[in-house]
Amino acid sequence: MVLEGSLWARGLTFEGFLALSKRRALLEDFYARAPGAPLPKGVAFVLALVEDWCPDCQQAVPVLAKAAGDRARFFLRDQNPDLREAYRLGEKRIVPTVVFLDEGFGELARWYGPPQAARAFLQEARGRLEGRALLAAYHARFPEWAEAMRGEWEGLLP
Repeated sequence: MVLEGSLWARGLTFEGFLALSKRRALLEDFYARAPGAPLPKGVAFVLALVEDWCPDCQQAVPVLAKAAGDRARFFLRDQNPDLREAYRLGEKRIVPTVVFLDEGFGELARWYGPPQAARAFLQEARGRLEGRALLAAYHARFPEWAEAMRGEWEGLLP
């Protein structure tokens, strides 16, 4: 898929995503606690496929918004089948999917969440926690997952 400015511009800003979210207070709390370092200057734009119901997105959206500022646009995966198909991983349509772009909208890197540390936690915790208890334990470790996300992004970016 060839991405262009008009497509990127139709995405939601962080404020736009917050306005649609049923979890605004959670997202604002995560934003306040997210690492503050900006993305490298070579990253001109960021496209993120997300869904509000997804706990991984609930963490990734604020971290990305804080790191990228107005360079980030959020697209609801299920409302954007063109992007969902263009950025799938094999047969999977993963959220969050984060695509880092240069000034010409060329792809620099792609990241599929959650970070590996969070995946390992979920694998281990699913055997002993369920439902709300699992979600609460997962979100309680937000600072750890936020740092892990940033580390994985830095490892992908030039």
